[in-house]
Amino acid sequence: MKSFAQVVAIGVVVMMAGVVFAEGECDKYKTSYDVTYCYCKLFVESDKELNVVYKELKDGLKDDMKKKLTETQREWIKYRDNVCQEHPGTINVDCNYKVNKERTEFLRDRSRECKTGNCRDDMIVKTSWK
Repeated sequence: MKSFAQVVAIGVVVMMAGVVFAEGECDKYKTSYDVTYCYCKLFVESDKELNVVYKELKDGLKDDMKKKLTETQREWIKYRDNVCQEHPGTINVDCNYKVNKERTEFLRDRSRECKTGNCRDDMIVKTSWK
């Protein structure tokens, strides 16, 4: 039987391989349309993953921290929308995908900390993107 550490290590390697594959997946396309379409699909999936991780973290918090996390997340959404907008009405889906992945990892780290009893309110509401 494998130890917990071995299972975690295997999971991390598989997860990282998936991220590297996903990021390189769109490089094989030659036309701007195909690359944009590819990143659009990745963005949609990263948005789903972000929402799952956000909900997981939020569900484990006390009511006052839930509210603060929601406020921080709304600030982050404004940041993401602003930084990934090329000009009014046009977004850079590659940017959206990458910014989503960064935020997902940040929230996932906070969730892990909380699960181990090291939940820090200051980190949960930190504006890590600034």
